[in-house]
Amino acid sequence: DVFRRLLDHPRLVPYVTELLGMGYRLDHMPLILIQRPGSEGFQFHGGPLDGDGRPNQYLSYKCHNGTMQLSLLAVAVQLTDVNEGEGGFCIIKGSHKSNFPCPKSVVNYEEAKEHAYQPVTRAGDVVLFSEATIHGTLPWSGKSDRRLALFRFSPANYAYGRGYTGGWPDSWLDGMTDTQRLIMEPPYNHRLDRKSLKMSEDGKAVSVETGSRADFKKEFDEAVFGRT
Repeated sequence: DVFRRLLDHPRLVPYVTELLGMGYRLDHMPLILIQRPGSEGFQFHGGPLDGDGRPNQYLSYKCHNGTMQLSLLAVAVQLTDVNEGEGGFCIIKGSHKSNFPCPKSVVNYEEAKEHAYQPVTRAGDVVLFSEATIHGTLPWSGKSDRRLALFRFSPANYAYGRGYTGGWPDSWLDGMTDTQRLIMEPPYNHRLDRKSLKMSEDGKAVSVETGSRADFKKEFDEAVFGRT
């Protein structure tokens, strides 16, 4: 239940909606990640370009008229403290705007290591980052395990993962609130009567808004194509 509450947590809904738009959905199966003391890291990956330098639409970042648009958002809930210099999650700042592929020597931490930024976090902090940001994991030098819960969300009509295709497991859905179940919907446009989360005006509660096409468009479609 603790992890389910993160799907529609009032502190997270405004940020996720701002970055993904109305009707955001859970894309990947959530993970609990653990790094043991002394464990190795993981090379840089992600980014808006593939290895050949071609645009990667599945991990895209755009900004138009002051509004950011992401195709895949990672929400990492920190379950333990991470102090400066201990390692763990790292990014290359500004790499979500890259126009050229990241050199292999940088991907493998062979050079330009000073550009691997490791944020300092405390248990309970949440790190949000676009999968278009080149990111990786540094070797863990902390005295105890590093743990986090990783969720990845996408816009209403986007899908990277395919976990939704056979339907989410009943054990996941059982006990979920109505608003939490909205986050588990398959991909389709917000305009097609999709119910989406919206914060109340006082910013303290989550409400539901239904996106819809104009009535005259619905009436036209029904007259021409019939009703299913």
